Amino acid sequence: MRKVCGNVKSIDVFRQEIIIWDRERKIHVPQPTRFWILDKDVRARISRLEEKGFILFFSEKISSDRSLFDFFISLHELEIKERIKIFKNKYPQFLHHPRFSVLLDKNVGIGGIRNFRNRPFKVKCLHLWTAYHSGDSKFENPIGEFVLKNI
Repeated sequence: MRKVCGNVKSIDVFRQEIIIWDRERKIHVPQPTRFWILDKDVRARISRLEEKGFILFFSEKISSDRSLFDFFISLHELEIKERIKIFKNKYPQFLHHPRFSVLLDKNVGIGGIRNFRNRPFKVKCLHLWTAYHSGDSKFENPIGEFVLKNI
C-alpha cells in the first residue's frame, strides 16, 4: 500500500498476516501487529520525531483530551474486532490453541498494547500509528497524520 505524504512522495506499508511461520523455531507465531513501514529512510525520519519527544507529547495530549482518548480506544477496539474476524475466518485450526489466545484477547489492542483503556494513554511508538494510518483508511488517526506531514 502507498500513501502520499508531506516531504515523502509515498510511504510503503506491509500488511502482515496475524499468524506467521517462524522458520528457525519451525512453529506458527501470533503477530498482533498487522501493518509495518518498509522504507528504512521513512522509519529513520519517524525515529527522529520520536527522539524529539513526540511519543510523550501525544501520550499526554491523548490522556488529557477525553474525545481524543475515546477515539484512540475505539481504534484499538476496531483492531480487536478485525483481528478476531481474520483469525476465525483464516485460522480456525488455531482457535483453541493457547499460544494464539493473544489474538482473541479483547484487552490486547493495536501492536499488542495492553491496558489501552487506562490513562495515561500509551503511545508505544509513532511508527505503529503511522503504519496503521497508512495501511487502512479505517485506522486514520492524528498521530499518523502529524507524522506524514512532518517527516
